[in-house]
Amino acid sequence: MTSTLQPETTSNDRRANLSILALTAFLRGAHTSVYNVIWQPFVLSLGASMPAVGLLNSVGGNAGLIPTLVQPLGGWLADRLGRKPFIILASIAFIACYALFWLSGALNIWVLLLLGVVALGVTALALPARNSMTAESVRERHGSAFSAIMVATMLPGILVPPFAGVLADRLGYISVFPLAAALEALALFLVWRYMRETRLSDGGGIRWRDTSRVMLRSIVPPPGLGGFFSAVAADSFFWSVGWGLLYGMISDTYHFSAEQLGIMSGVMSLAWAIVQMPIGRYIDRHDIKLLMIFSEGVGIPLMMIWITQTRFEIFAASHILMALTAATWVPTVSTYLTRKVGPAERAEAFGRLYLFRGVVAFPSSTIGGLLYAWGGLRVPLVVNLLGILVIMAILALFVHEPERNQEVVL
Repeated sequence: MTSTLQPETTSNDRRANLSILALTAFLRGAHTSVYNVIWQPFVLSLGASMPAVGLLNSVGGNAGLIPTLVQPLGGWLADRLGRKPFIILASIAFIACYALFWLSGALNIWVLLLLGVVALGVTALALPARNSMTAESVRERHGSAFSAIMVATMLPGILVPPFAGVLADRLGYISVFPLAAALEALALFLVWRYMRETRLSDGGGIRWRDTSRVMLRSIVPPPGLGGFFSAVAADSFFWSVGWGLLYGMISDTYHFSAEQLGIMSGVMSLAWAIVQMPIGRYIDRHDIKLLMIFSEGVGIPLMMIWITQTRFEIFAASHILMALTAATWVPTVSTYLTRKVGPAERAEAFGRLYLFRGVVAFPSSTIGGLLYAWGGLRVPLVVNLLGILVIMAILALFVHEPERNQEVVL
């Protein structure tokens, strides 16, 4: 790739792009925070078991099979065709998935639920493009930029999930899906109308036979990034076994209501929004390896609380710790890879990371659901706890601090 693929953008263009990214992140955060709260209880209400919930997560969840397959391809294409088209496609997939969820609940047709999960997985197509556009909308302060987007994502989660929980308790879970689709439709309009492309097409077309090569090489971490890729993949696997099924497990075990789950999510979002920007500024000014180790370490007392406690108030307060571990992990991972890879291959690098992570982690939710069915809530959480110790060891022994402006050749 050459610099001719970079369109002429002024500082005003970059600020405008970052504003649109933040605003659409706010809208997406509003509906995904609701989805995260009600999804597992919704599926359980249709008569599913926790292993079935885990299987659906393994298909289209954050570390599921569909996101695993589409992200490296989306990143590779976004480096060649531009970032904006894939962000638009993801919005369309979000709207489709919410429509299918509503229909599956209204008609009690499981095939539509599965199709909705597939559509949800396709939304991950835009993640490498969105991260790359965020990095390209600032010159150097990548930690602050990623943190600003994360704050925008988390802010609506302070109030929206409790409101949606009340709505779901009174009108049924499917009542929230039309609202979620409307929010994503507004985000789609803003991207289509106001977002400025940060990477132009090379004009040479796409050789589709290269896609198989891209997928195959994505399974192997780039030189010098094996430890980092392994740590991120292990994090996704072990946290999906435990934390990834938490709302479904405590809803089934302790019978927490949708409103209570919404309050828990709101506590996490509030704490996350408060700490994220200071953490982002820290990332800009300091080395970040120790911050990644600290992020995992916070999970140790968190898991101990969830394993030993049963009261709603304690679970709600514990989400402050969950916010801290997430706020220190998510932008640090993005900043680490941004510092290691040049802009010409940045989206592909994110896609390769997500594929490697997904190949390792996609069975994790199914495993977590089976562990829950076998031994109850504490068993998946104990596995999550043991995994945290493994991840901290990988970070300490095999991940090296990136140098500023250091680039890895993919």
